[in-house]
Amino acid sequence: MSSVLITGANRGLGLEFTRQYLNDGWEVHAFCRQPDKAAELSAMVAESRGNIQLREMDIGNKEQIEAAAKELKGLPIDLLINNAGIADGYGRGVYEMKEDPDIQNYDFTFWEEMMRINTLAPAKIIGAFLENIRAGGQKKIASLSSGLGSITNLAWAGKYGYCASKAGLNMVSKGLAEWLRPENIMVISLSPGWTRTAMGGPHATNSAEESVSGMRHVISGLTLAETGRFWNFDGEELPW
Repeated sequence: MSSVLITGANRGLGLEFTRQYLNDGWEVHAFCRQPDKAAELSAMVAESRGNIQLREMDIGNKEQIEAAAKELKGLPIDLLINNAGIADGYGRGVYEMKEDPDIQNYDFTFWEEMMRINTLAPAKIIGAFLENIRAGGQKKIASLSSGLGSITNLAWAGKYGYCASKAGLNMVSKGLAEWLRPENIMVISLSPGWTRTAMGGPHATNSAEESVSGMRHVISGLTLAETGRFWNFDGEELPW
């Protein structure tokens, strides 16, 4: 049985990843900050006949990451999906393209938090579970970035912290891909597109089902030739 570890599995894209991989017969290691409040995820656990393991892990908490890695020590994992992240969500002008582009007015404290959670934390997660991936059969690592992390494609001002945090994550993926290539471990960044979640808002163009299905198709087709590259959910390669 193939196995996947998913962070931020309690809602949105993480919950949909969990649902789809579970339905396809994978063993799922689902992590979230508050399992006791993850009603939909807990319902999946109750119906899964043991194919899903729900565990607590705040990706911003070093001790919880280390505890989770210790619990899974020696267990082969085929695929790691770095899904958890934060953004200044829908309703604050961001997705309506109306946020204030004046850098003097930016919330630098929240920018620091986005760098910590969106860039540093995924790198820590990969490091913590790298031995599990090395022991796995598929040896794949996918980190959810954003089209807003593409320096080439970005064509409007604002959202500096989020864009920088995802561009930083892309650099982490690229560097790790080159380091791990000799071990046949594949590392990519994925953009889920503008998706109807709590973060993306109700007017986004893609459903969570469509986005996750597309990203899973990209992941399933990965070979070593695609490692270290940036992919959209529809299979299009994105520029850095």
